[in-house]
Amino acid sequence: MSTNNPGCLGIFLKLFGISPKQNAKKEVKLPYAMRDDFLSNAELSFYKVLQQYIGNKAIICPKVSLQDIFFVKTSSQSERSTYNNKISRKHVDFLLCSTDTLRPICGIELDDRSHQRADRIKRDKFVEQVFESAGLTMVRFENKRSYTLAELESKLHNALNGFERKVLAESEIRSSEVNKDSVPECKKCGVPMVKRQAKKGANKGKVFYGCPNYPKCREVVYTTIPT
Repeated sequence: MSTNNPGCLGIFLKLFGISPKQNAKKEVKLPYAMRDDFLSNAELSFYKVLQQYIGNKAIICPKVSLQDIFFVKTSSQSERSTYNNKISRKHVDFLLCSTDTLRPICGIELDDRSHQRADRIKRDKFVEQVFESAGLTMVRFENKRSYTLAELESKLHNALNGFERKVLAESEIRSSEVNKDSVPECKKCGVPMVKRQAKKGANKGKVFYGCPNYPKCREVVYTTIPT
């Protein structure tokens, strides 16, 4: 049998259980390139001054999606989808986070002239409502070429101190024990909590109530109620 013909060669190889090699697929070159404007000149200028002011008091995260910060606490699937869509394409210019836990401290927005448009005013109002509903501070600055440490101090001091007071208050609530038959309600999500038992750590074996939205919500209340 002649094997000069590609067709005959294929048949010959199949008779001996050998599959002919398939032509290699052409490599597809993806049309992506790195942006040069991840931060605008004004944003970069603000970031450098913010870095000086913050030091080691917090971690600065630029361009954070609202979906990475917030979750929809409703149990309704349709409502969850609706409200997720409302924040899916929105981000905050900067997010300050705790150096210990990376828990968000406050959001920062730089307002340029585009924020004077009716659609941006509506968008900004909604974003502020999202932050407020979740108990997170939003701080706004005018977008300009340069900034001073004094400007940042005047607006961020209260946000940083307020976060420290909030964490302290929450730790006192979490360390308190409840000794009652009623199921506590999650203070963040407003839903009945679920009884669980700690499997490790300092509270191993101890009964507590946790939010059903864990891990998105880590609210807990320890109890002396027996298992």
